[in-house]
Amino acid sequence: MAMTKQFAMFAAALVMALLANPAHARKVALIVANAEYEATSALTNPPADAALVAAAAEEAGFDEIIRVNDANMDEFVDALRAFGAMADGADVAMVYYAGHGMEGKGKNWLLPVDAKLEMERDLPFEAIELDVVVDAMEGAQVKIVVLDACRNNPYARKWKSATRAVNRGLAPVEADDVIVIYAAAPGMVAFDGADNSPFASSLAKRLPQPDLPLQLLGGAVRDDVLAATDSDQRPFVSASVTGTPIYLVPRSQRGNLPFAPGEIKFIVENIVIRCIKTTETFGEDEVYLLVNNGERMPELDGTKYDIDSGETWAIERTFSSIAPISIALMEDDPIGDHDRIGTIDTGTQVGSFTKTFEYDRGKYEVSYDLRLGG
Repeated sequence: MAMTKQFAMFAAALVMALLANPAHARKVALIVANAEYEATSALTNPPADAALVAAAAEEAGFDEIIRVNDANMDEFVDALRAFGAMADGADVAMVYYAGHGMEGKGKNWLLPVDAKLEMERDLPFEAIELDVVVDAMEGAQVKIVVLDACRNNPYARKWKSATRAVNRGLAPVEADDVIVIYAAAPGMVAFDGADNSPFASSLAKRLPQPDLPLQLLGGAVRDDVLAATDSDQRPFVSASVTGTPIYLVPRSQRGNLPFAPGEIKFIVENIVIRCIKTTETFGEDEVYLLVNNGERMPELDGTKYDIDSGETWAIERTFSSIAPISIALMEDDPIGDHDRIGTIDTGTQVGSFTKTFEYDRGKYEVSYDLRLGG
């Protein structure tokens, strides 16, 4: 079995009780990439996606990472057993799975590369039930399962018609003290992308993001993927965890701030967008903003702000969040596409800033203020 452990130094504080003593926080991960299937279609992206996520986990300060590529049933079980022992006493345990996944018999299943699955009743003998994955993390304080596996049932064609009515994607899961992040909502499938899937790319960006609570991780990834896929792929989050913010990369690493943990808000205001040159050869650009806290400007879906060269758009609204704010400037072009002109990652440094974006034939200048509030 291709299994290695990767160690990295870290400093983390996961809940408010741990902030006073971050040295005792411990984070572990199991990352599985199944691509070379024996009895169904091979997948292109899992190895690259898993490598990207593993690097992001290291950057986020995970202590121990088990990586498994192309695991058969026995190797998958062995990896879960090893990970279960590693997760005992951990503050955060995370499983990332990229590969074929499906819903059957009312449950979610992750498919080893040697699964034959001649019929649906073979699932308990040839596939890994998601509940088994969750049970492997039982000894951890916070459990995260990330499923980049929302794909059609790859074995449906050879199943009898009575058992082919398997839902597209994976079923939602409800479990206490567990965060489950699906690459796509129930009934939808996930896109592979080119080098990396949109979902894995966003997850890798967000995992090491300072001050982003785990409770908001799935929402941030959701916004990224919606923007990257023109809303055709909508990640889904199922979570039942404490309301106290939990940080992979904690706010304590940000330095001294005049607010207690859990009280601070990042506030972005006085946003002014100046169109230096439109992207359209004829006529005005139609633009709008997408904010990673779920807000949109203009507020109604489908509405845009018409702007021409030399004109400005002053945003009267103030945006706030307990996590750093990202704002995407989008263009709704005449052929119906939604193009990202640029993204402003406001970060944690307060002050007044100006960012310039050049896209296609156009050029935009965006200024804003960032301050902290309680």
